[in-house]
Amino acid sequence: MAQRSRIVGAAVVLLLVGAVLSGCGAAPVAQNWPGLTVEGDTVYVISGLPQQVYMLDVENGQPQGTFIPSGEHQGVIYWSPVAPGPEAAYVGFGESQTGIMALFAFDPETGQELWSAPAQDLIIGAPVYADGMVYFGDSAGILYAVDAESGTSTWSFQAEDAIWSPVFVHDGRVYVPSMDHYLYCLDANTGQEIWKQKLDGAMAEPPSLAATTGTLYIGNLDGKVYALDLESGEPDEGFEFQAENWIWSEVLIEDEQLYVTSLDGKLYALNADDGSAIAPFPSDDAGSPLRAAPVLAGESILVASEEGRVVAVDSETAMPRWEWPGGAPEAGVLTTPVVQDGVVFVVLLNGKVQTLDAETGAQIWTFEPPEGE
Repeated sequence: MAQRSRIVGAAVVLLLVGAVLSGCGAAPVAQNWPGLTVEGDTVYVISGLPQQVYMLDVENGQPQGTFIPSGEHQGVIYWSPVAPGPEAAYVGFGESQTGIMALFAFDPETGQELWSAPAQDLIIGAPVYADGMVYFGDSAGILYAVDAESGTSTWSFQAEDAIWSPVFVHDGRVYVPSMDHYLYCLDANTGQEIWKQKLDGAMAEPPSLAATTGTLYIGNLDGKVYALDLESGEPDEGFEFQAENWIWSEVLIEDEQLYVTSLDGKLYALNADDGSAIAPFPSDDAGSPLRAAPVLAGESILVASEEGRVVAVDSETAMPRWEWPGGAPEAGVLTTPVVQDGVVFVVLLNGKVQTLDAETGAQIWTFEPPEGE
């Protein structure tokens, strides 16, 4: 029964991805969920048709460069979000016709390709840079640890099913969520398994750490949030929360409260001790399923909906403070917005980037890749 649940769960997820891939229209359409990363003065976004990495000026959205692996790419292209490091940026790339599946490193200023490290299957989750290493998983269930400077493999680890989530790296350990229902804890230097904990469903995003208590909180496609001990992986039996649909997002921890979104369309606030809901939440003002994670912006919690709305919800009253856009949404949002220096960065499923004032929701600048690129 457990194996069948894993297969059905993965199939449904693939159907969701397939629905995105089948979209069409006059504007450039993302061939998979567009990644969005903001680091310092640069916004990295997967956009255009064919897709490529655009490096945008954070102040005005002007393109500073692009990256796509060398060679011709005629099939469907798949990307992970970009992970910046001190000397390079890293992105997963897959191309259906040639069968290229690899992690690529590129110069964040020029877009020059630096090296590639092969994978066995699609890289869905963002790679993670930590302490001179880059960690990334693939859909074959393999986690790779490669040297950030050269791309040389250091070790790999085989899970029982696909790894679609980024990992969480902390204090010499790598925490790996998998579609096989296990959260793995590995030694960051060797890849040796320290512990693994089986949950009731698959995980598509990494855990969040409450440092004061040493507790990992992780959302699950069974609709639950789990609280696990950082050192042992043992679940907190006194913690319990169940949403009405999948939880695909990371858990936001703020002031000893948890915020989490669900495909049931609600933003929940939870007590970190026991998982009980905190009134007056949940909020369902976004009006459609929520795949993106909640984001803190001052005194607001931002949620972005599958329909394409971004709503700022007061963190105490659960009342909406502003909503974007004012009219009908142009395209959906599945990627978590990024907040930096009072600016909200949002990427739509058509590859357009919109920036908003975090306090008012007023539009600042918009990026749309030139037609025909």
